[in-house]
Amino acid sequence: MKFDRILCRYGELTLKGDFTRSYFEKKLIKNIKSGLKKKNIEFEIEREPGRLFIKTKQIEESCEVLKKVFGLTSISPVKTVIIRADLEKLINSAVKFAKNFIKKDDTFAVRAKRKGNDAFTSQMIERRVGAEIIKKIGSKVNLTNPDKILFIEVRQNKAYFFKEKIKCPGGLPLGTQGKVVSLLSGGIDSAVSTWMMMRRGCKVIPLYINTSSNVINRKRVKMVLEKLNEWSIGNEMKLIEISDYKKVIDAIVRTCKSNLTCLLCKRMMYRIGEKIALKKGADAIVTGESLGQVASQTLANIRVLDQAIDIPVLRPLISFDKEEIIKIAKDIGTYEPSIMPHEECYAVPDVPRTKGNVNEVLEEEKKINIEEILKDLVK
Repeated sequence: MKFDRILCRYGELTLKGDFTRSYFEKKLIKNIKSGLKKKNIEFEIEREPGRLFIKTKQIEESCEVLKKVFGLTSISPVKTVIIRADLEKLINSAVKFAKNFIKKDDTFAVRAKRKGNDAFTSQMIERRVGAEIIKKIGSKVNLTNPDKILFIEVRQNKAYFFKEKIKCPGGLPLGTQGKVVSLLSGGIDSAVSTWMMMRRGCKVIPLYINTSSNVINRKRVKMVLEKLNEWSIGNEMKLIEISDYKKVIDAIVRTCKSNLTCLLCKRMMYRIGEKIALKKGADAIVTGESLGQVASQTLANIRVLDQAIDIPVLRPLISFDKEEIIKIAKDIGTYEPSIMPHEECYAVPDVPRTKGNVNEVLEEEKKINIEEILKDLVK
């Protein structure tokens, strides 16, 4: 079956005001161009209200790119026919297209949508095309659970025929919502939270705070980033690594209360993230924390953590359970590298504090030279 275009749909963008919508559409087109050019695909982009059409001979390769473009909700390879106001030509073209994939033993349905052509209604198209398929192919109609669906979209003087809608990630075009620094550990949660902020249109600066000298940990985070970069179309991410953080953990373990180790460590990580954000022009840091998942992620401890810095801390996974997070990780391709063997943090106490007190934490932090440590690490 020969297709000549890819129909691209976007949902949330259509709800914006004219100025914002135009800005988002231009950013979306820019990202699409970036992704297709990177794969050496020759194409033209045709823009219509609420739709983009990618005209190319490399349909399959283009679809693989477009499936990972944030802002698109779905795509469909289509066959284009100029029909003007000729209903009979539309019907004949539809049946000819249907013969390529609807067989006699299949049940089928016709789903039509019309915009800007008043010669016939969507219901009229569905009835007439359906009747002709029954006559010419011998298939039976099933409107609730058909084996095959013939989609028809009529826009002005053209009809677009297609058989599937390929799901895309949706969200907002990458780069429309500013920058964030993501604390990327290489684990399941931080990878998913990073992806979710990308889906909301944020450019992400990935920050890896290396808590050990183990090369396996570094390899894991780089493999996770490779998978995330497959989605970062229009903005390839480059990893920032804090490589000697182990000495910070050693200082905390040596001088502070053991049951506060995780809280003190995370507050230092937040401060590093804030320093990087200010250097890079980012407005927030992102973490993979989920409420109650571990001791440092209780509501009381999250409050203590947030008071370490002045910029916002975004937690896309705050209400997700582990199974939901794992499902997303598998869907986006980060799950396998995230579960690679790695070295766990050696400093986790046997009984960590689940309800920290900010005044007590501040007293413990006086035992270490925070500003000097930060200056040394971030430089």
